Amino acid sequence: MNYFHSYHAGNFADVVKHCLLLQLLAQLSQKPKPYYVLDAYGGRGLYSLVSDEAKKTNEAKLGVTRLLAHDNTHAPPAVQTYLQDLAAAKARYDKHVYPGSPWFIAHHAEKYPEPAIRAEAFERHADEYDALNYQLHQLPIGIHHRNAYEGVLAVVPPQEKRGLVLLDPPFEQEHRDFSSLVELLVKAHGKWATGVFALWYPLKNSDAVSLFYKKMQRTTIRRQLVLELYAYPPDVPMGLNGSGLLVINPPWQFDVHAAQILDYLQPILQHPDSPPIAKDARIQVRWLVGE
Repeated sequence: MNYFHSYHAGNFADVVKHCLLLQLLAQLSQKPKPYYVLDAYGGRGLYSLVSDEAKKTNEAKLGVTRLLAHDNTHAPPAVQTYLQDLAAAKARYDKHVYPGSPWFIAHHAEKYPEPAIRAEAFERHADEYDALNYQLHQLPIGIHHRNAYEGVLAVVPPQEKRGLVLLDPPFEQEHRDFSSLVELLVKAHGKWATGVFALWYPLKNSDAVSLFYKKMQRTTIRRQLVLELYAYPPDVPMGLNGSGLLVINPPWQFDVHAAQILDYLQPILQHPDSPPIAKDARIQVRWLVGE
């Protein structure tokens, strides 16, 4: 299976992931010390929501388009930042653009030069790397044609000693991918125990996700926070029921801010044709492993 994010750009999972990413960046930037940010699966950097791929799935209609149509006057700060960044991207490129995670990271570094942020993005697919390198070459982020499994272990710990590694893999084979990612996180954490690691994953195969949680709990890694938002009930067979994020070493009170973000987004992003979702299943913010 070959996964290309151009089919899914701007969907509800992107909205959730990018809002949480911006919350992490905002909290990391509160301290005056430089830090490092790596997007280990960079993708193309920028996507067109009127491309043939995007129009084929039309997933943005139930994601970013729904949020933009909502009255967001009282949205949490990270959601406000997300909307402002989207507006900046549309003004800079065109009104149909949707930025990927490397763009949000680079734009944050561009907007807030203090503390200094050293940002990098990896992409292993040649065509996607070429697009990423071309589209983001004017922004403050290093682009590398590199495999995440090799690259992450080569660059941690960074010279800054603090920072974030974002892992947003394609999950082409869930059970196998989860196992490999657990192994990668254990090795990376072993080299950089104080680093923040954020792993996005799809909520569609409950058995695979449950096994992933059990494997992470069996590691020696402490401070593992799980964040989940469901657009469909967990027990309804869909292509993608929800969006998950595992954060290792989250900043202080990130869990509080994340809960506010998810609580705000869930009713907006819940699929209009979804059966009722139990209140306690709509979002989850819980410590998989504590201190």
